Amino acid sequence: MKIICSVHPLLSSLNKRTPDPKMAFQQVWFFLLFLLLPVPTLAKVVRSMSECDQFFLHRTPPRVPGILEDGTVHNQNRYKPICQTYRNRMRFITLYDVRNRIPVFSAFRFVEVKDSRRPRTQWRIEPQLEKENANRNMINLPKHKTFSHQAVSTDYRSNRTFDRGHIFPSSYASTAEDKKSTFTLTNIVPQAESFNKGSWGRMERCTRCVMEKYCINSNGATEGFGVIGAQPSVNQTLNNRVNIPSVLWSAFCCYNANAKAWMASAHWGDNVPDESKNKHLETKTLEELQDRLRTADSDFQVFPGTNCPLNTTVSGFYPEMENCDCPPSSSKPRLSTLTSDSVSSTSASVPYIYSSLLIYTYHCIF
Repeated sequence: MKIICSVHPLLSSLNKRTPDPKMAFQQVWFFLLFLLLPVPTLAKVVRSMSECDQFFLHRTPPRVPGILEDGTVHNQNRYKPICQTYRNRMRFITLYDVRNRIPVFSAFRFVEVKDSRRPRTQWRIEPQLEKENANRNMINLPKHKTFSHQAVSTDYRSNRTFDRGHIFPSSYASTAEDKKSTFTLTNIVPQAESFNKGSWGRMERCTRCVMEKYCINSNGATEGFGVIGAQPSVNQTLNNRVNIPSVLWSAFCCYNANAKAWMASAHWGDNVPDESKNKHLETKTLEELQDRLRTADSDFQVFPGTNCPLNTTVSGFYPEMENCDCPPSSSKPRLSTLTSDSVSSTSASVPYIYSSLLIYTYHCIF
């Protein structure tokens, strides 16, 4: 629930109704005290992706055929948008499949990594998947308890093949608390161990290096947007409860203010053990990923309505990435083909709107 008020119109109204200025002031004072009392907050398992769309490029979610189209979740009993909230702050967003008990995808805004240390592992769950009026924050996983609508740690035990694989990786999160928030089982899939620690892990490290070096918005700050997801298998499950996805996929897009160009790349890999110790995933274009994930009658779009290039990749930068586990590449980046002066950066595209809001909210309480 939101309470929106403007103090100036309130004072004006009270002055008209109450001739005594002292009485008018007292009424305003009591009203403001009322506004400061705790009010109900929106559930973090939400009905619409728009509740935390700041984690999407241009606040526009992907188009996932039959699941999420034009910002609308089709089967809301099965697919649940989660504004992943840890210590009262939203950290990233996940669209979660409660039937398969795995994410469809997690989306995030990549900024400067301020703490590179991996936190102590403490698995968490989303209480509002089980009870709508529960705590909006993710909570530590209760011991020896199974939940109907999400996976638990015991689902992953007693198997020697699959890790608890992050969709949004903790290494991409900025602060220590951001990293801790990624250890929720609603951000996890069963992932083949050697795939997770091998080619997929190398891809994550390489992509992070590229984003850190080249994703620079018009304010000179690190900023990129990513969407990472899983394609469920037909009938493979872990512990007869959790779907083992057949494919994992990843995409990012960002603006490079130095080159005045947008850049993007994508990857995917079969969720099977790596056949070699030094395997690298092939870097793909967004169009190739979209062709891979589209259905016969509906398109998949990872960054719809944006300037993200569909037919180029960042693989030409790989020779410059030292100690980043990038695959060898002899091609050179073609940033000139990506140039777009119409939109300089996501953060800078709406300064007037935000400045207006700041002026307005000076006199308002939300």
